[in-house]
Amino acid sequence: MSEQDVARFRAQADECRRQVERAINPLDKEAWLRLASEWIKLAQKAAGDRGSD
Repeated sequence: MSEQDVARFRAQADECRRQVERAINPLDKEAWLRLASEWIKLAQKAAGDRGSD
């Protein structure tokens, strides 16, 4: 994957973290944190895949 993919995944994680700050319901906060974590995992995998080129 490209550097653009990594940046996009990290930007999605950042947006999820912003949503955590806006959320009132604890369940919503938890869901946004899980989504942020998944985006970070994708970014890390994409960054690792690039390193194996």
